[in-house]
Amino acid sequence: MVYGCLMRVHLPYRAILCFLYRPYPPVKTLPTITFIIPAYNEGAMVEKSIDSSALSDYPRELMEVICVDDGSTDGTWEHIQRAADRHPGLVQVFRHHRNRGKRHALATGFNQARGEILVTLDSDSIIAPDAARHLVAPFADPRVGATTARVRVYNKTENLLTRMLAVRYVMAFEFFRASTSVFKTVMCCSGVLSAYRRKVVARFQDAWLRQEFLGQNCTYGDDRALTNFVLREGYHTVYQRTAEVKTLAPATLPKLARMLTRWHKSFIRESYVFSTFMLTRYRDQYRYRIPAIFDFLLTTILIPLQFYITLYSLYHIFVDPILILRFLALIVIMGAFYMLFYIRFERNTDFVYGVLYSFLHVFFLMWTVPYAVLTFKNNSWLTR
Repeated sequence: MVYGCLMRVHLPYRAILCFLYRPYPPVKTLPTITFIIPAYNEGAMVEKSIDSSALSDYPRELMEVICVDDGSTDGTWEHIQRAADRHPGLVQVFRHHRNRGKRHALATGFNQARGEILVTLDSDSIIAPDAARHLVAPFADPRVGATTARVRVYNKTENLLTRMLAVRYVMAFEFFRASTSVFKTVMCCSGVLSAYRRKVVARFQDAWLRQEFLGQNCTYGDDRALTNFVLREGYHTVYQRTAEVKTLAPATLPKLARMLTRWHKSFIRESYVFSTFMLTRYRDQYRYRIPAIFDFLLTTILIPLQFYITLYSLYHIFVDPILILRFLALIVIMGAFYMLFYIRFERNTDFVYGVLYSFLHVFFLMWTVPYAVLTFKNNSWLTR
């Protein structure tokens, strides 16, 4: 009953915010920017990432591209050098002689950057030509400290799983990040493509780089941690729909499960971090602070409740078989609700893959949540 009541609040609330969301309009005066691309054993894909950045529809005199090889053991460094040779004077490359982690690779880029805006791009991702122009538009508002782009799946047609994830990614950004952007509190500016004010990052870079939790150095969740630091400084974090990027999605269930486990761990850690300052005056505007607190509490309560409802339903199937029909119907209804929004944004029939993903999530992927809790102190990257 509690879960049902919360969902009756959550879905309309989120839907209303989605309809209220508007991207920032383009600006005439563009800031200087630095693309920072950390790479580790990425292979040929890193060349495409560098090329897409260097060929951006952005004034060449206002941009630079920095790629940092974080101790790769395959041919990644050679691919980086080839890409740099194609763009002399624009692309700078740096190499760590041993793998130090993504945070250190990003920090190397931050330290070398000269741009007013730091644009972080994953090495398995390709940006649209006009993405940079759109991504920096929100910084015309001096209160904005970070922006994040709309992420699509690069390998969408590879198999059934990547088609399902393509729908899931649309909802993750167009439904969830768009809704939280209305009150200027996107909780995770995606590592795939985001931008930050350099002067803001400089205030907390050392603390972010050396972040510890439960006595251990933090490795995963660098993007969510960066976002929290920006919020703590009192700046807005927003979603910019018009800035698009495509990224490689996991093409197998084991890879997807490992990625989700890592995401859940960073969610748990950074949710705790946000809770330590959300009631403080980290922002002056109550109209942004109050919705952020409400959204955080609602999301934090719903996730464990969803897991409990699933366990409860699966257990009682053996006692009351008719319950399985109700449970399956609930999954379909929930999936259909989200897919109505998918159709609004995409206007194609791929929404059916979203319904399939709902079943995949409930029966196979939801178990990554307790696994993340049980293995919380395992700091390995999990996808390598």
